[in-house]
Amino acid sequence: MENENDLDYGIFGQPIVSRIVERLGELGHYGTSGNAIDPNNFESPYNKEISIPETFKDVLLKLCPEIKDVVSIGYRENSVYDPNTFNPIYKYLVGVDIYFDETNGMKKSKHEYGILFNDYFKMTYSDIDYVTFHVQSFIFPPEKTNKEKFLELFGKV
Repeated sequence: MENENDLDYGIFGQPIVSRIVERLGELGHYGTSGNAIDPNNFESPYNKEISIPETFKDVLLKLCPEIKDVVSIGYRENSVYDPNTFNPIYKYLVGVDIYFDETNGMKKSKHEYGILFNDYFKMTYSDIDYVTFHVQSFIFPPEKTNKEKFLELFGKV
């Protein structure tokens, strides 16, 4: 009759490794990339340089005329595991800086722009549901001095 110790070993005394442990060993690095303590820190030695796709940037600039440019500051990778197969499912949070033009300025909060970016991304790339956006900072152009305004108005081109 088999006892509890016999069940842990296969043929010729080889230990049996369960499928779960074996699969987790193959996966290696897991969890989040980036700094989990500081939500605005998107730097990680594991991350590659990324940029906002031109098609998506065009959509943003046309639908939000106050925005002059959108620049990626990095991303965070978060993995969760499919409970049926134990395969990782990766989700990405892209951090962005928004550059505004001098005439229109900011019209919404960071949170509202983040929601808009997520909605516009889902409309532009309907098959990609694993990317979301976080607006880290607003960047405004420096205010013109009186001299710059004067030369712009009266200066010769």
